[in-house]
Amino acid sequence: MRITLDELKRTSGGKSVSSFNKKFEEYLDIKPYFVDNGFYYPTRRNIYHIPAMEEQCITISNKFALIELDAAIKGFFIQLLLLSQYGNIELIKKNIIKAIRIDKKTYDKYIIELVGADLVSITTPLTLHTENILLENDFSKQKKLPTKKVNKIVEIDDNGNIIIPK
Repeated sequence: MRITLDELKRTSGGKSVSSFNKKFEEYLDIKPYFVDNGFYYPTRRNIYHIPAMEEQCITISNKFALIELDAAIKGFFIQLLLLSQYGNIELIKKNIIKAIRIDKKTYDKYIIELVGADLVSITTPLTLHTENILLENDFSKQKKLPTKKVNKIVEIDDNGNIIIPK
């Protein structure tokens, strides 16, 4: 995907994504991409090659981004989803606090917000409301990146067309 860091910031709801490339460089294949848009400073974007999904992953609907919650609370809900799918623990307060390593006050604060957004019901164990949020994983459309990198030399003709040798 081609995206600027500002666009990524708006999508994720984060305040700053200046360290995004440093944090995720071990997971993503990031290539610089420059566009000459006629201004003094050309638009700088990166091409991010996202690796194939792992077997133990969840797919979240884009409707989740429309829910008005703080990013930290959304992250907590995602952690709860992962624990419910792959944690092999009962979703009770003690187990969640131990698994996620948060304090009791933060847990209570986040749970109250999630109950207010109708994402959680306080029961024993905790009930997560995942309708229209948690989707089925679809591995069939994944694009596998080649393990062997091939460097091709390309030429550009006088009209700006790219010529790829065969």
